[in-house]
Amino acid sequence: MLRARRALIWYGSILFACVALGLALAFKDGSPRIQMSHGQNPMIPFQYLLAGSAIGPLILAAFLAVGLDAEYKTIAITWTRPISRLSIALRYLAVDGGALVVAWALALAAVLIPIFALGIGQHITFGGPIALSAVLVFGAAVMWYGLVVLVTTLLPGRGAAVAGASWGYALFVPVLAAIPFPPLLHQVVLALNYVNPTAYITGHNSSHPLIAGNDTQHAVAAWLIGLAAAAIATQVWTKREVPA
Repeated sequence: MLRARRALIWYGSILFACVALGLALAFKDGSPRIQMSHGQNPMIPFQYLLAGSAIGPLILAAFLAVGLDAEYKTIAITWTRPISRLSIALRYLAVDGGALVVAWALALAAVLIPIFALGIGQHITFGGPIALSAVLVFGAAVMWYGLVVLVTTLLPGRGAAVAGASWGYALFVPVLAAIPFPPLLHQVVLALNYVNPTAYITGHNSSHPLIAGNDTQHAVAAWLIGLAAAAIATQVWTKREVPA
């Protein structure tokens, strides 16, 4: 819980510092005048704000995922706790899952504060279903978290390196897919995107989608991969031997 809290404090501090800076610039010459030009009844659908805010947990996922690996150096002490190894692992996953939800809520607050500060909060509309994109983006965060947990479990003691490498993987593999490599190598690069969380949120409407399928299929796949990776990592972690 302390590790998750520390990550949330850093995340929230940076997030709201950016909000404060943006509002300071917006109001430096007085109150700005915002005109909604989408007809007589302009709307800001709340479900779209919810979907955009899901980027928050996506950013934080890799940093939270190293918590279980942090027990590696003191695993001998961890195994002396009067609870099962599975219970210990599940507690980590539960705390991190809750932290991802909190990150989502903080991101939503960071979106709503400027909207109301600018005086356009009355245009927010409710009642629509939760946007599929919100489920998809949060699913990509779960997928990122699960994959980092799995890799750090297989490579114990290297949590920070794995988390950092995951960002490089997520950002540069899609770029490699656009390079005209020889056919076989190009297919390998495309296959790598199927375990790349960012590839699932690029949308299927682009002229060159990174992975096949529509948004619903992407959402289902991201959630399944993330949960499966976390489940496998949990089983591997509970069978870990004490390092010599």
